[in-house]
Amino acid sequence: MRRRPGRTRTDADAAPDDVTAQTRAADFLLGTGQVEAAFDRLLDVVRRTSGEDRDQVRKHLVELFAIVGDQDPRVGVARRQLSLALF
Repeated sequence: MRRRPGRTRTDADAAPDDVTAQTRAADFLLGTGQVEAAFDRLLDVVRRTSGEDRDQVRKHLVELFAIVGDQDPRVGVARRQLSLALF
């Protein structure tokens, strides 16, 4: 079943701590070229969650970093923000 893009973001906005909804929304944002928005969405979830949820979001964010590539300066900025959020 395919989700409509507007529905993906609406679902995520309605459930800010729903890890699955947030990762789907971040994937959509990344796929539409909104790299910083995708990173910011997941960084916010990392800051609000703990335990397995936090680890799942962290892993997904690291996967997005790999997709974008370390040469992109936005990845470096987001990696530093992730480090600050975790420690």
